[in-house]
Amino acid sequence: MRWFFGVGKGRRKVREILRETRQLHAILEINEEILVEESLSKLLNRLVQTAAKFLKADAATLRLADEDRGFLVLKSTYGTKRIPQAINLPIDKKSIAGLSFLKGKPIKSLNISQESLYPWDDKEAKRFTSLLTFPLKVGNKNLGVFSVYTKKERRFSKSEIEMAKIFASQAALAIINRIYLDRFHRAAITESLTGFYNAGYFHERLKEEINRAERTGRPLSLLFLDLDHLKNVNDTYGHLVGDKVLREVSQIIRGCIRKTDIPARYGGDEVAIILPETNENQAFQVGERIRRKIADSSFQENIHLTVSIGIATYPQDASQPQELLKVVDQAMYQAKQKGRNLVYSARGHKGNCSKIGR
Repeated sequence: MRWFFGVGKGRRKVREILRETRQLHAILEINEEILVEESLSKLLNRLVQTAAKFLKADAATLRLADEDRGFLVLKSTYGTKRIPQAINLPIDKKSIAGLSFLKGKPIKSLNISQESLYPWDDKEAKRFTSLLTFPLKVGNKNLGVFSVYTKKERRFSKSEIEMAKIFASQAALAIINRIYLDRFHRAAITESLTGFYNAGYFHERLKEEINRAERTGRPLSLLFLDLDHLKNVNDTYGHLVGDKVLREVSQIIRGCIRKTDIPARYGGDEVAIILPETNENQAFQVGERIRRKIADSSFQENIHLTVSIGIATYPQDASQPQELLKVVDQAMYQAKQKGRNLVYSARGHKGNCSKIGR
């Protein structure tokens, strides 16, 4: 009997080793996959799906910490939809997620319906029974928490919890890597004063957007802005004041366009804006909104400025990037010639003009 017992015990040990080997292999594969994701949001979605599958759970959520505001913010879910009040969880000891984050340790619950630290009483919560929450931690750095849910009661073993911790550390490294890559990439394609894209990136995107417009048959417009007499501001008040004025103007411009539009600082006080899926009339509305807002604003040292804006539209005015840039530059020059504080199109149309601060 002892001999047979020893054989059975040995087989169980072999099965455990094989299972752990497969899990470690899976982690290596996960690491390779998550490091090549295109964006942080796609990475987080992949991570939360992988966490559920890796731990054989029915659902999962991923929260990242916003320690300035004191919240764990829901970033991605798999297999569940959270109610609005569950989007942000306070970083405190009143929830499993908050406690896991603060302690930096995994926490499990066999029955969340009877768990005082699981505060959300909603239909989604009642679909699940057991829960394992573990911190997204690498070294002393804790980025947030993963939670995995099972519909049936699940006693997560020590081995499973250890594997979850390994997975979480790999995931945390991947998130940190992506955040830094995003920052480096943004620094490479933007300029620091206005926060707009730089000219090099603008030229790349203009080609891409024209190709997309050609495929879809949708229009595309280009705005070219030049601040009127900014040189006088620099000469009178100095370049520091001139830079502050340009920064404030940039904020006004950003408030007048969509998130899908592409603003770039083209020169010293010149801004080019790509407006995808925008015809000439719509571009005029955007240009007039920017013109009026700038003309009505007061900047540093009670300075008042105006802007001259040119408009060109694909494919009516030009079909190639350089041609479109040429005609929009000419339109902006015409706006200058005709008195400034004016929106003028490549086909000779002009917007309303109230001649302020010429």
